[in-house]
Amino acid sequence: MKILLTLIIISHNAFATDELAIKKIKEFGKILKKELKAGLKKSPEKAVEICNLRAPEIQKQVSSEGVLIGRVSLKNRNPKNKPKDWMKDYINQFHANEIKKAYVTAKLENGKTGLLKPIRTMPMCLKCHGSNIDEGLYKTIKSKYPNDKAIGYKAGDIRGFFWAEY
Repeated sequence: MKILLTLIIISHNAFATDELAIKKIKEFGKILKKELKAGLKKSPEKAVEICNLRAPEIQKQVSSEGVLIGRVSLKNRNPKNKPKDWMKDYINQFHANEIKKAYVTAKLENGKTGLLKPIRTMPMCLKCHGSNIDEGLYKTIKSKYPNDKAIGYKAGDIRGFFWAEY
């Protein structure tokens, strides 16, 4: 039975595609954005709590069908969201405006595919990621993320990336 199960998993993972990865990333982004908007209506501190607690849960919930997803940034708030080796050159190219595509894919050493899609900073993001963060809010952010680097953004900046491996 173990052999059959392994074959089914390998076969199933072989069918993950760029389209499925983008679908998963969009699903993750849509759920997270909806929850962050609701949190911001209550308070910016509530939005920080959602990012801290709910984002990893949503990430796990949406990762399926042979596709792992997440978020990454050079200026991360959560140290778990630092770039993997395969991502670094692509991230630098996006930031240097050398890549004009909506996303890029890369063949990984393990035989899988990696995908990066930029996250643009929206006006609602500036409460927690901009240059003029309320002092009390920033104390809340620093209490959850002591090594926070995710500030100083303007609307439209690439704040980070959604990633997928499949």
